[in-house]
Amino acid sequence: MATVSVLEFAAALNALDKDGRRPKGKQLEFLQAHYEAPGRAATATVLAQKVHYKSFDAINLQYGILAARIAEYVEPGAHISLLVDLVRPASVTNKQWILVMRPEFANALKRAGWVH
Repeated sequence: MATVSVLEFAAALNALDKDGRRPKGKQLEFLQAHYEAPGRAATATVLAQKVHYKSFDAINLQYGILAARIAEYVEPGAHISLLVDLVRPASVTNKQWILVMRPEFANALKRAGWVH
């Protein structure tokens, strides 16, 4: 996967805005929660709890949908790893992957006004 710049991400986010495909509701709320998380790192379960989804599956689904939409503009065929790094937890008591928002994506979210 190629590295996508802040400007490329921001252009893609702005294009989604123009196309009427900007996230709304809980999808935008979990992006804000992830943006505000310490180190911009959280499990899908934690993000789901923050926005009152029933399970982490909804976060994975919504991130996947968003990644596919953004990929149309920056890197066709890319998936969730376009937006986040998936980090295997070091602790044996935590079996969930940690989602770390890519800095370029985080900065583009701010630049596009999707988070504050």
